Amino acid sequence: MNFKTHNHINAKTTKSFKLYKSGKLWLVAGVTFCSFVGSAIINDQIAHADTVTVAKTATTVTRTTVSADSKTSNDSASSDTVSTTANKVANTASNIAHQPNSATTNLNTSQAATATSSTTTKAASSILSQADSETANSNTSQAVTATSSAATEAVSSAANQTGQKVSSSNNKSHEATAHTTSAASGSINQVSSTAIKSATSTENTNKATSVASNAAKHQATTTKKADLNLTTVTASTPETDVWTIGDTTRPRVDVVDVASYQSAMTQSDYNKLKAAGVKTVIIKTTEGTGYTNPVALAQAKMANAAGLNVDFYHYATFNTADTAQMEATNMANFLVKNNVSKKVLLFADMEDAKTYTVNATANLNTFWSVLNALGYTNHGVYTSNTYLYRDAVIKTVGQSRVWRAQYPYTPSANNLWNTDDGAWQFSSTALLPSGSDYTGYIDVSICYNGLTEDSAGTNTFSTPNEFVNQYHWEGNKLYFYGSNGQPITGFRHYGNNKLEYYGSDHAQYRNRYLTAANNQLYYFGSNGDAITGLRHYANNKLEYYGTDHIQYRNRYATVGNNKLYYFGSNGDAISGLRHYGNNKLEFYGTDHIQYRNRYYTAAKNKLYYFGGNGDAITGLRHYGHNKLEYYGNDHVQYRNRYYTAAKNRLYYFGGNGDAITGLRHYGNNKLEFYGTDHIQYRNRYVTVGNHRYYFGSNGDAVSTNQPQTEADIIGSMRVAQKAQQIVTVVQNGGSTATLKLWQKQGNTWRNLLTSSSRIGNGGIGNSHEGN
Repeated sequence: MNFKTHNHINAKTTKSFKLYKSGKLWLVAGVTFCSFVGSAIINDQIAHADTVTVAKTATTVTRTTVSADSKTSNDSASSDTVSTTANKVANTASNIAHQPNSATTNLNTSQAATATSSTTTKAASSILSQADSETANSNTSQAVTATSSAATEAVSSAANQTGQKVSSSNNKSHEATAHTTSAASGSINQVSSTAIKSATSTENTNKATSVASNAAKHQATTTKKADLNLTTVTASTPETDVWTIGDTTRPRVDVVDVASYQSAMTQSDYNKLKAAGVKTVIIKTTEGTGYTNPVALAQAKMANAAGLNVDFYHYATFNTADTAQMEATNMANFLVKNNVSKKVLLFADMEDAKTYTVNATANLNTFWSVLNALGYTNHGVYTSNTYLYRDAVIKTVGQSRVWRAQYPYTPSANNLWNTDDGAWQFSSTALLPSGSDYTGYIDVSICYNGLTEDSAGTNTFSTPNEFVNQYHWEGNKLYFYGSNGQPITGFRHYGNNKLEYYGSDHAQYRNRYLTAANNQLYYFGSNGDAITGLRHYANNKLEYYGTDHIQYRNRYATVGNNKLYYFGSNGDAISGLRHYGNNKLEFYGTDHIQYRNRYYTAAKNKLYYFGGNGDAITGLRHYGHNKLEYYGNDHVQYRNRYYTAAKNRLYYFGGNGDAITGLRHYGNNKLEFYGTDHIQYRNRYVTVGNHRYYFGSNGDAVSTNQPQTEADIIGSMRVAQKAQQIVTVVQNGGSTATLKLWQKQGNTWRNLLTSSSRIGNGGIGNSHEGN
């Protein structure tokens, strides 16, 4: 859990020189001292990871030919089980490269004064004297690893003055990748680290650094050389030193944190930590949305068995509210699955640049809210001063609940930092007490205010199967624990066709919708049960859920006393007109019930009638006592208008929509007549009261009362349009009749013959034109 810089160094092709003038010795000491003073102002990032391999380099003085297009690279992937040696060297070398006075001379002083001898002092002086005038063979390198006693004292004095942070190459992410831009640098440090560890004398040291220098020249690739030659003095980078837990000169170790990198730790190791005064182990559980530390559970149980308190942390990568929720769910799954106590302290590890966003506060609060919903409300934040949104994430918990990373070169019990925080992580290069099985590095912290112990102690895990096949309330959240003692998620069928649902946070849904597979919608009421039947909500809205608890959409539902509803594509019961099928129309009232056998008056006084099946009718509708109305193809009732039916039958519908009967005056003294069947009279007589009318072929009365002349009557007959002669027989009174022969002359009919005679009791019958 360390903060990492990504500074790069370049490995250049090197050449060695001898310095023959001993007077240059003081120049070496002086430059060395200046380098130490310069390094004192380094204040680089701190990276927090789960393992560190420190590589130390011997001091070398070389003649460097600057190559303009020279480039070497070495990418070293770092995972939960791979050390980050190359990256450590790249970062520490980069720290020196950033010093103000290191443009032409880089001096690494952390390991500079490791031995003294007059022989090596003279050699260094001789090489330095020769540096400005002579170039040695490019395939050889003279190593210098010691200085005079005076130089040693000066260097040591300068080194003791450095109280700044140093960059570490660790990173908590299991996906972290360490990069170096110099393969030669990686080779130098790997070889020289091995060599120095075995060196017990000046001779061994010289041999080790000679091997490292040769390795550098062998690995570096030069594609083009410039004309400029510079003298470069290189030395190892100041870095946090390695020490053992229990060293009383260091800050008190209250806390260690582990991840899968420390999977090799044994029960004995945790016991030794307890004996050394360590109180808490903070364990990585998860990272991002999908990673879970595979040994987190075992590490927690061993820590508890040793009597150590356990906290957990999640390595965050989220930069949106959605991903924050997903990552919180990832951590929650670990907590719930393993019955982690609700009292356990949980940290959000906020160090990854992926989390940089102006919404950092809101995102982290979203992360916390998911855990809060499960009852995990004990929170803290891990971060550092170099994290871009440090203050934003601290705001979510307050400074007293911050666990801050910041590494001095040499942590001291007499120089405590960040005392206003809850805890301070001050080193990532501590070793377990002597005799431990695990020999790698471990992160250590001091706790100032009891933050890290504000947890579940050794009761990290709740009693297994505390709740089996039963409900359990936590706050206002209801959970159901299955036969395995774990809170369930998803649907739960129970009782007589009852259904409930538990979300990804294991809490029961209440007063909310759920959209399941195939866009099936459920609604869970205030008691947690999925509803069936009608549900009224909001402003006169209505929805319906079947016996399978699924909401009706685009379908009918018949409820109660044959009441029919139709539910649209959004699940709401419709109101108003609904067109469907082939020119079909139905209507639903404000109560959402379909109209049947009833009228509906719409805008602009349009009248519809909906039949027994709920459809708006078209055509003629007989109703009441010989009443008739008509509805057009648009289902609207005819009013004050004609309708011509089959066989040229004409109807007229009045202002109330009913087909009229009897006389109808209209227009300019026009008259028409409709029989009791509502059909207009045409080419026929009708006697109304004491008046006799004749209605012509267009339905209009020829004249009111009786026609003026018989010739007018003959001319209005249909047969008169085709014949030239017509015979009429008209009964006169009860016993006689008159026969007349008519002849058409032009457009006028004239009577040519008239004859009268008596008739029998049966009369002569009715007038009839035939077809």
